[in-house]
Amino acid sequence: MSIKNALAIVLILVTSAHVSAQEWRTLPEEIDRFAASFLDDVQLLSIREGVEYCGFIGYNRKDELTTTKPKRGKADGCLPPFFLPWGFDIIASYHTHGSYSPHADTEVPSVRDLESDFDEGIDGYVATPGGRLWVNIRDEGVTVMLCGRDCLTSDPNFLECDALFPAEEYTIPDLLVREARDSGQC
Repeated sequence: MSIKNALAIVLILVTSAHVSAQEWRTLPEEIDRFAASFLDDVQLLSIREGVEYCGFIGYNRKDELTTTKPKRGKADGCLPPFFLPWGFDIIASYHTHGSYSPHADTEVPSVRDLESDFDEGIDGYVATPGGRLWVNIRDEGVTVMLCGRDCLTSDPNFLECDALFPAEEYTIPDLLVREARDSGQC
């Protein structure tokens, strides 16, 4: 076998291994299930403490789907971790909306939630006090409800507000209209 042929075989093997590793990466539906399972656990802490928790979902150095440790935020916001584990490849953000308040529209992602994810070039998952799960899809410029009320752990004090019942999906302009219509009362 000539050196040229041997190099061609090595190149084919390396390229094939790379494609296989990429194909191995989790499908979006599997990432959705992973996010839902993870956020279901984080919801308990978020609701009990009445604050948001946030972080990132991604792949570690072994190409395994994982998350950063949930970072504690405030009642109305959370800044994700600044430092990430070595080799962590971000694919999405995540955060909770804390506990139920009749004075806050926490059952949908906020305009700021979508803008932050889209500006960072990633998707994002948002868990609400009513137990809903949303995904902000950067490529489509939309947030979509993955599952409705009580699909995740929900605040036992949660009361549905008919005036602010969420639609199945929103764009940023849709959320701006929703905010403008919100009287602050349910």
